[in-house]
Amino acid sequence: GGRRLANRPLLERDRVRADLYQMRQAGINTVRLYHPPPNWFLDECEEARLKAFITIPWEQHVSFLDDRRRRRAIRQQITGAVSAIQGHPAVFAYAVGNEIPCGIVRWYGSRKVERFIESLVDAARQIDPRSLYTYANYPSTEYLLPPSVDFYCYNVYLHLQADFQRYLSRLQNLAGEKPLILGEFGLDTVRHSEEEQARMLHWHIETVARMGLAGTVLFAWTDEWFTGGHLIEDWKFGLVDAQRRPKKAYFEAQHLFKDTHRVPLARYPSVSVVVCSYNGG
Repeated sequence: GGRRLANRPLLERDRVRADLYQMRQAGINTVRLYHPPPNWFLDECEEARLKAFITIPWEQHVSFLDDRRRRRAIRQQITGAVSAIQGHPAVFAYAVGNEIPCGIVRWYGSRKVERFIESLVDAARQIDPRSLYTYANYPSTEYLLPPSVDFYCYNVYLHLQADFQRYLSRLQNLAGEKPLILGEFGLDTVRHSEEEQARMLHWHIETVARMGLAGTVLFAWTDEWFTGGHLIEDWKFGLVDAQRRPKKAYFEAQHLFKDTHRVPLARYPSVSVVVCSYNGG
């Protein structure tokens, strides 16, 4: 599970601490952030026994490959963000970008964009080689598969279970031997009921487990979120409302994430584990 933070300064520390505690009570173990947080936020994550999945934003909606100075500035944004928090035990992974527009990718060609993403991963890895790195993709550019990432990540909003399951099979084929994580999935409770949101998150989490994914991020934690410095009031994707009152989906996620300790499946596969060692005893 996860929480999407606003495009604005973080909330006051006491509010963040309460949010993280409430997430942990729901069985959530990872928080997705869309901007690099200050170290105190990561300290609070560590205290709450949560990991941070940190997206580092940059100018991806413009023709970024045409200007050498812009490319250099983007790399500096990536390395600067990683340098500021490198080595913090609460960091799970970094995403060196999120949903480059498909028009931009088609204009440059997928291989050029992949190589640029790889250059960002390589630059960040030189700063903090112990962390995991990915790029947050989406279906419109599913063919972007930079080989240097540690796992593939896709934001997917398919709200029909059969279509969703078929698409996960495709993504698993694209991911090959690398782990696959969903970076976003959710349902707005302005246009849909809380009951619909809860039912959808139930089959979503069960399908993710059954299809063998490494995890999923539920968008979003709270109805109180901002973008461009403005409060968004006509979308309410939260597991809790703006006052942090749990919706029905919160309890559904809690049941699947925490109370049962694992998602119940009709049948669990047998797994053989082979451990190889060099000159081991």
